[in-house]
Order: sequence, then structure tokens, then C-alpha cells
Amino acid sequence: MSAMWGTLLSIAALAALPLSPAPGAADGAMRVLLTYREGGGASERYSFPELSLVPLGGEVEVLSGRGRASLRPVVTLFPGKPILLRPQGEGGVLLFEGLRFELGPHLLLRPADPARPVLFHLPQRPPYPGWLWLEARPGGFWVVNQVGLEEYLRRVLPSEMPVHFHPEALKAQAVVARTYALARRQADSFWKRWWADVDDSVSEQAYNRTATHPASDAAVEATRGQVLTFRGAPIQSFFFSTSPGFTASIEEVWPERPATPYLRARPQAQPPSAAIRSEAQAVAFFQNWNPRGFYDAASPFWRWRLSLSREELESLLARTLLERARVAPQFVQTLEGPLSPGAPGFALGRLLQLRAAARSPGGYVTELEVRTSTGRYRVRRESNIRHLLRPDKALTGGGDVVLERWQGGPRLNFPLLPSAAFAIQEERDARGELQRVVLWGGGFGHGVGMSQFGALGLAQQGQNYRRILEHFYPGARLEVLRYATVASSAWGW
Repeated sequence: MSAMWGTLLSIAALAALPLSPAPGAADGAMRVLLTYREGGGASERYSFPELSLVPLGGEVEVLSGRGRASLRPVVTLFPGKPILLRPQGEGGVLLFEGLRFELGPHLLLRPADPARPVLFHLPQRPPYPGWLWLEARPGGFWVVNQVGLEEYLRRVLPSEMPVHFHPEALKAQAVVARTYALARRQADSFWKRWWADVDDSVSEQAYNRTATHPASDAAVEATRGQVLTFRGAPIQSFFFSTSPGFTASIEEVWPERPATPYLRARPQAQPPSAAIRSEAQAVAFFQNWNPRGFYDAASPFWRWRLSLSREELESLLARTLLERARVAPQFVQTLEGPLSPGAPGFALGRLLQLRAAARSPGGYVTELEVRTSTGRYRVRRESNIRHLLRPDKALTGGGDVVLERWQGGPRLNFPLLPSAAFAIQEERDARGELQRVVLWGGGFGHGVGMSQFGALGLAQQGQNYRRILEHFYPGARLEVLRYATVASSAWGW
């Protein structure tokens, strides 16, 4: 090796090297499984066929081995130059400035000097702080970003809430996101099988989809270490975009989960709207496009409308009812008819009625009944109902499907029904046959916990973040996290 390479690149000794403390050990650490692309199964979603990155800041130490506990140093690389990682056999190869290094199935990239942090720049993404753990699997690398909790939050907040929101709303979101992360880190979730606490998508909390910003950074710092607890443990701090005028109780939206005192349905208007007890009340509530008094009215999705012909619905349901029966059979029930959806020979037939069989007092449909010429079927759980009625021309078989919003213009072929909060209005001909169904809806998201636009509305009314949190999570306590205790208990490797 030339003298030039000796100053820029050092081949590390082959002796096993003990791992130093995780990044952000003083404030705990998060392990985040990075998404390669949206959709598809786990292997398509999380497997990087190859990984191209540029380290920024200090030098990068590369370690590799057959297991995470037996990594050995391979090389130390200088920053500012691209690194290419490709799978090969059971491991991979690293290509750097014309040099090639053989790697085992497990790989770690971390700062060579803890005092000189490194940011890892992947194409079309903001830079990642902390460490990158890679595992070679069939088809590519699975990548986990290990990062301090507060650094994690700096990249969650602008990805989850617009940075132009009121500072008190941003502070409320920072506490909620920190609490959510802590609870997920402590939980025995299915992410642990991939050596992670969460992924970086909206399945958990969106992470590093938007660059850090001074406004969101300030909210994270102003609430540093603050979390919501109930009976001494971090709460399930669920949040969503927009309420239609009510939030929902957790067991109404997710019937497999027990009722929780701090996740109860609450009005999101002043004066409070009356509970919805009938379908006529539901229609009147969702046809009310007067925003006066509603906390979430700044959201374009506070009210929306979707109109589908019977033929479009038949084409849609013929696909999505079978899909839901396959994906979530416990939530799809055949009430009448010789065949269940998904059975050989099943046919949807002619649509006769679409009916809300059950709904929450806040208007969220909890059971949707589909009556056709071949049978009667009931779909439960909000995510299934929203997938069942996806307003996409790829499923309806006609022209663009228009989702009208009360402000901000229409959206075409929206990937998911915005919420399960809607009322159904039928149009029938003189013979009483169904011709068209109009969904008058409101809100965006599952409806449990804090509404982000509701937090904005309360902040604009002069409420500080503590009052906002009290409003959305009644009975929860705001406490300061003792990072050292958490780090030692959660990161004993």
C-alpha cells in the first residue's frame, strides 16, 4: 500500500474488538429498521439489493463477522467518498476507491472516533446519524440505524408533523413521539426478530423522511426527556392526523385491544358535538361542512366526500373483500350465502346495500355490512374497512376516482379511505335498485389518541403543550425520563 493510502485508509487489526457504548447511550438508543421501498412483503420492503452511501464528518470504522457479538475490524475509511456494499454468498463485499474488502454476514459501520460523529448519506434521503448495522440475507442487506433517542426524535418530528405548526403543537408531538418510542423499545414486539425496535415508516413513526429543522429541533430540546406515563409505565401514545370532531376509544378501533383509561373517545369541538346515536345523525354530522368550533378544521381532510357508482363498488369489492378475507379472516364474517369470500367459486354478485352495522359515538364505523345477490358479509376493524373501500381507479375499473375535500382541492385515486368515520347515503332508481353510494366522511387516520391538527387548533387557542397532552390523554402523567436508568436496563449488550 502506498504512503498516500496509509494516511487516508487504515486496515484494522484482525483481533476481535469489544463494542464501545451505543450512540446516545446517555439518552438511551433506538434501533430503526430502514425501509428500502414501500409495499410488498417484508423481503421486498426492507431488503436493499445493494447499498451506496457517503459518510460525512469523521472517519468510519467498518467491522464484520458471522455474528453481531463476534465482529472484527476490517478497515477504517476516510469521509466524503462513496462506499458501495454488495451481497456476495453468505456475506458481502465493500468497494471503496478501487479497493475491495470481503465481508461476513453481519456488518457494522460506526464513527472511528466517538468525538467525531458521522452522518451516513444514502441517495434521496436525509443523512443518518449514529451507527449502521447490516445483515446479509437472500436478496440483499437489511439495515438498522442505531441512534440516540433524542437524535431519533429530531428526525421523527419533521417527518410526522409540519414544522410550520404552532410551537406548542410541536412540543406536544415531541413528547408523544418520545413516549411512543420508549414504549416500543421496551416492548417485546415483532421487530425484535430483526434486531430493531421500530421501522422507519408510518407503521410505527415516520423517521428521517424529512430533514431536521430548527423549529422541530427546538420542540425536542424544550421537552427533553419528558414522557407520558400511566401507573408508572410509558403510555401507548397513539396519534393520527385529523379528527372529524371526535377521537375514538382504542377498543372501538382495534377490537383486539383492551379498553384503556387514557385512550377514550372525546369531542374535538367547542361547544362539544353530541354523540352520534343513529344513521340520520351520522349523515347530518358529516354533511356539516361548517368548520366553526372544530379543533381540526385547518386540515383539508376535516371533511371529505366520495361518490361511487354501483358498478364501481362491485368492481372494487370483488377485489378487496377477497383480499381482506385472506389478510384478516378473523375480521370478515359471512352472515348469509353458500360461500365465504376466498372460497373456490366465490362471486360477489350484484351489490344490493352497503350499511354501517355498528359505529362508535364519535361516528367511526366499526362494522360494515356488504349485502349482495350472493350473500351478506360483515367486515370489522377500521383498517380493514378503509382498505375495503380504497378509492382507486385501479380497483374500481373506471375513470379516476375523485375524493373531494372541504378545502385544498380534490385528490385522485387516494391509496386508502382517509378514515373509517363516514356516513352512507344511497341513490336508488324508481324501482328501488341501488345506483350510487356517497360516503360523507371526516378525518384522516385511525382516530385513537392525539389528533395532530387538533393539537394545532388547541395551540392556536392559547393552550400550551401540557394542556394539549392532558386533553388527549386524560389521566396520564408528564414525567422526566431518567435516561441513565433506561439505557442500562435496555442496552445491556
